[in-house]
Amino acid sequence: MLILLLRIIFVLLAVLVFMTSGQYWYRGVMEGHMPPWFGGALGFGVAITLIAAEQAFRRRFARTVVALLVGLGAGLALAYLLLQVMRLVLQDDEMYRNLDLPLALVTIYLVLMTVMRNIDRWRVVIPFVEFRAERIELGSMVLDATILADGRLPALLKTGLFPYRLLVHRQVLSRLEAATHAADPAEVARATRALDGLKEIRALGSPPVEIDETDIPNARDLSDVLVRLCRLESAMLLAGDRELVRMAEAEGVSVVDLTALATVLTPATKPGDVVSVTIEKAGEGKGQGIGFLGDGSMVVVNGGLEKLGEQVRATVLRTHATSNGRMVFTDLLK
Repeated sequence: MLILLLRIIFVLLAVLVFMTSGQYWYRGVMEGHMPPWFGGALGFGVAITLIAAEQAFRRRFARTVVALLVGLGAGLALAYLLLQVMRLVLQDDEMYRNLDLPLALVTIYLVLMTVMRNIDRWRVVIPFVEFRAERIELGSMVLDATILADGRLPALLKTGLFPYRLLVHRQVLSRLEAATHAADPAEVARATRALDGLKEIRALGSPPVEIDETDIPNARDLSDVLVRLCRLESAMLLAGDRELVRMAEAEGVSVVDLTALATVLTPATKPGDVVSVTIEKAGEGKGQGIGFLGDGSMVVVNGGLEKLGEQVRATVLRTHATSNGRMVFTDLLK
């Protein structure tokens, strides 16, 4: 509400300024042809354009503007020092006059670009504007896509075991949204479960969930983005993908492997156990159906294809651990 009020005041002041002192800039050009409302319309247009630009870049607007000002100031300061040195070194005044502007322009540009490209790496905090968040009172935990699809995550968070600020990188969310339109039904199902899981944990209210917009330059892949985000935020990684877990451990990032944690806390599914699962698609073998348990484990049901779209009960034959999780092989219970 306060932001809306400030915007309204800004628009009114812009209209007033352009109708009064702002006439200095356009009165000479349109003398005798300027309608009385022209200044107000011009001020209104300028104000609305600025507000639209600020709204379009609202996620990074404040720190981008501050970075721009800091980079510009640093560039001007460095250019001034270099010009003073050049004045002492060069004895030819004409050469100096022809070199001062090009040198200042190049110096300011290079410093400005250096600041803008490395804004997310700085641990600099300016009053009221953070270049990179320093959350001392509340630790951070980065979530991967596999974890979001794990039905055990909301229940785990409700226990208060992880009282951290939860971060989901924008690229993870974009990847999941794109996967909901994939040709593979299993991929669509996993992405849908992950998005539903994100909605569920956000609905909990505590711990807080944030979509992180940090730009990670030169990242090799999504796993690299998550690991580097953990380092930038001094955060832990909560993952279910074994490859990502190994990568994080190799990089020295603190990581919680939810699959390993669940293995310790819950009894393993044993041959002879009965599980309930919804058949979501056909399996590779003849007559096989594929479903998923609440923890994301894939269940292969022999004879389950005829029950496609239905919830069935099946007897566990054996289990198999893979890098992507656990596979459970079962027979349809008649």
